[in-house]
Amino acid sequence: MGAVETQARERRVIARMIANLSDEQLCLVPDGHRNNILWNLGHLVSSHQILLYKLAGLPMGVTDEFVAAFGRGTSPADWNSTPDIGQVKTLLLEQPVTLKQDYENGRFTDYERYTTSTGIDLESCEDALAFNHFHEGVHTGVIMIQKKLV
Repeated sequence: MGAVETQARERRVIARMIANLSDEQLCLVPDGHRNNILWNLGHLVSSHQILLYKLAGLPMGVTDEFVAAFGRGTSPADWNSTPDIGQVKTLLLEQPVTLKQDYENGRFTDYERYTTSTGIDLESCEDALAFNHFHEGVHTGVIMIQKKLV
């Protein structure tokens, strides 16, 4: 499936984009922003799990605590401590590999219809993959802006 391979390439681009940033830069919330680069990375991971796994009735590869730290409407101001940066970076690159295996093994047979906050109806895994590309593009743009500010 092309969309799955595309996600792997997109995630490698994001990883290269942040490769030279320090942990401090990843965690700095730029003036005028609510979140930081680490939050955006974790949000990509969390949203991927919800959109593709949870709504398909499959176990998520992240904990509820992870989702609570990076889910929609959250921010670093909610964190009691900084999430594991290495874990976020690892999940960012591992998720597309796992998704490809799970998709090829036919694990995505059911899907709970979901309407996104932008009003887009998702009725299948394929819809979720397409929306996820859009969603990740939005956050990649934010990461690019924030990188210039840190």
